[in-house]
Amino acid sequence: MKLAWILARKDLLQTVRDKLSFIFILLMPLAFTLFFGLLFGGGSDRLPVAVHDADGGVAAQQLVAALQTSDVVKVTAESQADAEKAVDDNKAAAALLIPRGYGADLTAGEKVSLTVVVTEGSSGAATAASEIRSLAGEQVAVELAARAAAEAVWAPRSMPAGAEQGVIAQSAEQARPVAAQVLAQPAAAVKVVQAGTAAGQVPTGFVLSSPGMLVNFIMFSLVTAGVALIVERRNGTLQRLMTTRVRRWELIAGKAAGMFLLTFVQQMLLLGVGQLFFGVDYLRDPVALLAMMVSLSLVASTLGLLLAAVLKSEQALVATSVIVSMSVSALSGAWFPLEITGPAFQFVGHLLPTAWILDGLRGIVVRGFDVADVLPALGVSFAWAAGLFVLAVWRFRLSD
Repeated sequence: MKLAWILARKDLLQTVRDKLSFIFILLMPLAFTLFFGLLFGGGSDRLPVAVHDADGGVAAQQLVAALQTSDVVKVTAESQADAEKAVDDNKAAAALLIPRGYGADLTAGEKVSLTVVVTEGSSGAATAASEIRSLAGEQVAVELAARAAAEAVWAPRSMPAGAEQGVIAQSAEQARPVAAQVLAQPAAAVKVVQAGTAAGQVPTGFVLSSPGMLVNFIMFSLVTAGVALIVERRNGTLQRLMTTRVRRWELIAGKAAGMFLLTFVQQMLLLGVGQLFFGVDYLRDPVALLAMMVSLSLVASTLGLLLAAVLKSEQALVATSVIVSMSVSALSGAWFPLEITGPAFQFVGHLLPTAWILDGLRGIVVRGFDVADVLPALGVSFAWAAGLFVLAVWRFRLSD
């Protein structure tokens, strides 16, 4: 086993020292991750909402401030015409128009109204409108609770004509912070869990591109490792190795381990950049992440070994590796989410281990998957890796 490790270490160092390999292993994956991340909305996950505040009062400002701290929407202040135009131009998911007298009606206990301008049929607009409705409802609930408390205290008491409403309004003002604090900590605790793609949420931005390009270029890196094996077989290096103490299984294991190490180190680099610079939270469950990394490297290394065992020339390996890596990546959802495709395409995609691996990686990032959740992906991946390894050993040749 020691000899297999020596061979694996030699192949890894040989690949790392190649400057051209550095471009394919790190620079190109990062460039494509950035491109697809921005293309699919990597700038922000919050929905843009244009707000026109015609009231300008304290209550209206408080509503806008609540929207600004929301995790769902991001607010830009606009004139009414510009706010409506932003929706028409698809620059905003919705436009919120706060009318004059909003604050006065709210504090007087009158019915308040807000206008939300949306594009018909837009799921983003529906989400933004729901968030606006929720935050405005909380503000109204606080006001009603404060006013109800003040009326309960002062209404039964005898007061001079006209003084009752002023006292109630003043007491409601004092009760409002208490009501807001109580409503902010409801007796019934509700745990909110991100449902992710299982609830129809389509991954976007760097959550889509980072795992996708990781899988895409891990598969593409098979070219580098496979070519070295073909060259060694053609120039007789493998045959000379067999004249030493190296056994056939050690030779094959060493070559497979070298490919495994190469792809695993590549994953570490790309995942680190995704975590630190692209805001993709891969470390929500490190053990589950490690399991997915091992499964991806196993699939990639055994597939690379099989291609190098079957093909005789560098040109054939490069062409085949490009076709295989691009096809597998596209079918697995590395370039676009499988959620936007039909059932037949999703079924075909999940015949491949890479689709399961991508589900596991995105599940860790979006839904907080743990080891138990990624077990199906591990099972499929290990089964594929075992089958590919058996085929590679069967077809492995020491010479052309």
